[in-house]
Amino acid sequence: MRDVLEIDTERLVLRRPDAADAPRLACWLRDLQVSRMTANVPHPYPPVAAEGWVMLARAQRRLGRSFAFVIHLPGEGVIGGVGVHPGEEASEVGYWIGRPFWGEGFATEALRGLVAEAKHLGDLEAGHFVDNPASGRVLEKAGFVYTGEVVKRFSLARGEKVDSLRMRLPRKRAGERVRAQACVA
Repeated sequence: MRDVLEIDTERLVLRRPDAADAPRLACWLRDLQVSRMTANVPHPYPPVAAEGWVMLARAQRRLGRSFAFVIHLPGEGVIGGVGVHPGEEASEVGYWIGRPFWGEGFATEALRGLVAEAKHLGDLEAGHFVDNPASGRVLEKAGFVYTGEVVKRFSLARGEKVDSLRMRLPRKRAGERVRAQACVA
């Protein structure tokens, strides 16, 4: 994924974060309804945090530790983020969308685009907080299935551990999903 600079989907462009994206990222992530559904976004979310995240995301990409993309909607700008973090047994995916863009299918579209490019990383894992079933539906639409595992995951925005439902997309299934999408196009 290190060489993947941009992923085009039907309506979106997933691209490497740039310093110019920081104000827009901060705008969406300072919304508690967005940040509380993530593990790693604090609340409040100051603009300098977005600047730091962009620099960290670019450095981690060069090291092969994480591959973060901003979700760009042409005509609108950056509306969210999506990424994959390689692990030893499986790679973890995550995503978020600014609240004005919820319910439009953008998270599903972005995640499917990422999954298609990340298939060489092997099995993919993800999770969602129990009070965020919409995120579970996004993951299911991308081919993830529940593992039955519930873990306590710390949420920086909430300042506490929250039950998280774990999901997995095995490598074989990821390849099947990509081929099925290619046949539909």
